[in-house]
Amino acid sequence: SMDKKIFSEIKDNIGIVWLNRPEKKNALNDELWFGLPKLVKELDENEEVVVIILAAKGDTFSAGIDINLLVEAFDLNEDLRTNAEERIEIMEITKKFQDAFTTVAKTKKPTIAAIQGFSIGGATNLVASCDIRLSTKDAKFSIGETKLGLVADVGALQRMPKIISKGLLRELAYTGKTFGAEYAKEIGFVNHIYETHEELINGAMDLAKDIASNSPLVIKGVKMMLDKGEELTADQSLDLVRMWSTSFLTSEDLKEGIFAMMEKRDPKFKGK
Repeated sequence: SMDKKIFSEIKDNIGIVWLNRPEKKNALNDELWFGLPKLVKELDENEEVVVIILAAKGDTFSAGIDINLLVEAFDLNEDLRTNAEERIEIMEITKKFQDAFTTVAKTKKPTIAAIQGFSIGGATNLVASCDIRLSTKDAKFSIGETKLGLVADVGALQRMPKIISKGLLRELAYTGKTFGAEYAKEIGFVNHIYETHEELINGAMDLAKDIASNSPLVIKGVKMMLDKGEELTADQSLDLVRMWSTSFLTSEDLKEGIFAMMEKRDPKFKGK
């Protein structure tokens, strides 16, 4: 698997997708961009996996979209005149690009992005589709599409309003400026910062194991409520969680959780 530019592995109920194109700073070419949703979906559907981590080999998470992919996909020739048919094609290609990150956003299982070095443009859009972001202290982010002459169109402008405050997001989006790990943590885009890449990956694994020590059934339920709750009124979301509890509250996991607490021991959940 190590010779693939993107691959996944499973360790202790944690699925990890690795970007593995360090020689090109993990720039998102065709193979990475469209290989990602495929691997994430596989892990999401794998019974063994409770949490999914997105990580990258080398000294940088991702320099964003591979410029060659951008030029080829949208046939950026010199005169740039388009007819209606070509514009429809642009719309369809953009949708395909969007759908790749939407797959990440719509997993049933929690996702953690582990980010070192640069996570620029397209890569910022990608990590915005994860539940949790962790980074090294040298991490750099940007909604850099603005500077490129492009409206960021693969999720940052849709997902970041649910993560950071409106005014700060607008400043970052209007300027396209690069921002560092400390600032990202201060505004709540990043949860925790680590000194080195190794500590970052260990930190991501520890957090994932901490999550995975809970009932997989319950974790999926919590994620579903948080995701759906963003689209519903509080009343509708309360109705939904009541339905969930009616369906799944009386589980083997609940019984195990209560007995473990009474017996002052760690629970052994089965996800049933």
